[in-house]
Amino acid sequence: MLSSKQRISTCISSEDVDEITSEFSSHPDLCLAIRNLVLKEISLDVSTDLNLVKTMAEKIRAEAGIAEICRREHFTRVTGVDAGEQRVPLSSRWYAVISALAYSLPEGRCFFTNPKSIKLSYGLSDLKFKSITSVRREAKLYETAVDFVEKTPNVQLILIDGPLVLSNWWRAAGRSVDRRTLVNRVNEFLRLCQEREILVAGIVKRPSARYLLYYLGLQDETNLPDSFILLQVLRAGERTEVFSPRSALRRVVRSPPFMDAVEFPIYSLYARLSKDWAIPPIRIDLPAFSLGYMEEIVEYCYATSYLHGIPLPIVKADEAVRISKKFLDDVYLEVVSRVGREMGEVSYVAPVWGEGKWMEIR
Repeated sequence: MLSSKQRISTCISSEDVDEITSEFSSHPDLCLAIRNLVLKEISLDVSTDLNLVKTMAEKIRAEAGIAEICRREHFTRVTGVDAGEQRVPLSSRWYAVISALAYSLPEGRCFFTNPKSIKLSYGLSDLKFKSITSVRREAKLYETAVDFVEKTPNVQLILIDGPLVLSNWWRAAGRSVDRRTLVNRVNEFLRLCQEREILVAGIVKRPSARYLLYYLGLQDETNLPDSFILLQVLRAGERTEVFSPRSALRRVVRSPPFMDAVEFPIYSLYARLSKDWAIPPIRIDLPAFSLGYMEEIVEYCYATSYLHGIPLPIVKADEAVRISKKFLDDVYLEVVSRVGREMGEVSYVAPVWGEGKWMEIR
């Protein structure tokens, strides 16, 4: 007699069988217990936070200098710069590839530098490896931005996908040599843009910091991040006033060493560029030499936020630098083929247990 999986296999593909049987393997009572826990706790958290969030929203709306944003495209030659990271889960060592790309409008031209690999021993923890790749990825972004500016004339505005404000988290991230490289790259990029009169803004899509709460002296009233509170404060097409994250952070810690290492003062504001209830405001970081064009930069960001409340140059750079798992599947299979052909043994490139299925190794 055929097993249930064999009977199903006669009608559907093996991929569908794997998906169905994996769903069947979850114990229904466990699923119910998890469902009840999540439903109860998140609902209770919302109920607990509700009055506090309303009170905080009223205070911030009164004190944060809320202003409306017009939709105007003041710039015609704008570039978005983003970086990406891809891991290949080998069983022999940590292995990742970092790359960065600049996407220019209106031409739709892409500029990139050669990608770099990161290979480290499994003696490092997963958390440490992630922090190393994060720092090197950001350094790669600014390295690519510098090369782009040196080789490209007539750029009016560069939008960086990520912060110009380097929080204290970076103080312990990666290794000291990588942190120095990152700071040097940021300073080199900002110096070059100032010399060539190119405006710069950092676009932080998922801000988790509390700089505005520090700035307003409200940090002891809640542990929620700025962006969540501001989702309740700002309407679409509104922004906060400009403030200094460095000054704000100095109110709660003795020194912000990474911010101090950047040669240019960086200022920030929050802007809500989408009506979608699920999309919090973004943070826009501006070096001091771009502050004179703050309104124009914010209006351009709002005017070109056609999708998910993110300026178009950032969206296009993100799309262009992103590498799919399917592409890595194909590259890995080429590696397996080459190693098998040249070494006679493919186990030298064995994946981490459980990753073979993802990379189509059966």
